Amino acid sequence: MFDPEKHYSKLGHTFKPSVLNTVVLAAFDLIKQGKKLISMTGGSYDVPSMPVEEVKRIFAEAPREAWSDMLQYGSTTGMSSLKNELAKFMGEAGIETDPKSEIIVTTGSQEAIDLATRVFIDPKDVIYIGKPTYLQALSAFKTVNPEFREVELDTDGMNTDLMEKDMKQLKSEGKSPKMLYIIPSFQNPTSTVLSMERRKHALELAEEYDFIIFEDNPYGYISFSGPMPKPMAAMDKSGRVMYTSTFSKIVSPGMRLGWLQGHKDFVFKMSEAKGRISISNDGLAQYVGAEMLRRGDVAKQIPKITNVYRKKRDVMLETMATTFPKEAKWNAPRGGLFLWVEMPELVNTTELLGECVKRGAAYIPGSNFFAGDVHNCIRLNYSLPSEEDIVDGIQILGKLLTEQV
Repeated sequence: MFDPEKHYSKLGHTFKPSVLNTVVLAAFDLIKQGKKLISMTGGSYDVPSMPVEEVKRIFAEAPREAWSDMLQYGSTTGMSSLKNELAKFMGEAGIETDPKSEIIVTTGSQEAIDLATRVFIDPKDVIYIGKPTYLQALSAFKTVNPEFREVELDTDGMNTDLMEKDMKQLKSEGKSPKMLYIIPSFQNPTSTVLSMERRKHALELAEEYDFIIFEDNPYGYISFSGPMPKPMAAMDKSGRVMYTSTFSKIVSPGMRLGWLQGHKDFVFKMSEAKGRISISNDGLAQYVGAEMLRRGDVAKQIPKITNVYRKKRDVMLETMATTFPKEAKWNAPRGGLFLWVEMPELVNTTELLGECVKRGAAYIPGSNFFAGDVHNCIRLNYSLPSEEDIVDGIQILGKLLTEQV
């Protein structure tokens, strides 16, 4: 009898059903089929706010020569027109870059993380991460079996004093850090913001201990009060910071457009790695992305979607205040798409998920965001569900959590 298990590689055996596939995508499929499951899971876009007319207009007005470019193979690093517009876009945030040699267009920022894993990380290399941190980054890094060093987060983001203390210990063990993976602005999953002092401190530590920084900034533009916090890449003086962001949170996740900015040698290596995976990005999406930036559509879309998400956040917080048990603790995000909940140790939110889905709502268990075993947290998303569904979903979850304590 044919046994598929016998034929997988060591890496192949590590691919187990993920929470993203089993909960997030399944919940989204149910919604598209018209079935009632309130998804407070992945960071999907608010459907009524999608820039449908803008995209239709760009395609309708595209000249003949543009269609030839869209439908042909393109450069592995991306369309020049898009990279030029991205350089201007990042320049507004203080990131100076050469679009010809220091930007690579990726299939969402997830591909940027995968490329960084392939190019920079070897087995047993030391990676510093937040405790907790983005689950898909953890999944990508785990494919090469590095050593994770988790750093606690507080209201000012990753505690760089604790990180420095651990790095001193690491040095005494004869080891050195390879990379810091960090989401400084409205971190996933906690929505915390790394203070300016800690951003400077992390950059100083990178110089002292000679490691690189991977700055992941999908959420920084979704700021509910004031402008986006200054990226670490805008503060970097030596080229140690690789910066990635994406259209997924500010324009459209379906376009699958992300980008990475970094030292030209890093970008060259990543383009070679990308060429062995996907050759080049979708030309249709790249053309639309460049035009939306050039026409100012992205600049208009960001405040529009920010206002929508601010209101949804407020609805979620107001409903939680009246329905969640007093033992629950949560934050009030200043931006981004997620809200973080901590329950008493006796509550296993991973085991509770199935019952919550049966009652008509879904969330992401917090255990997926830690390298170690933490099972009493929840990540909630307010960007996808309607305001009415947020109220209903939080009431379902609140009742369930109250039963546990």
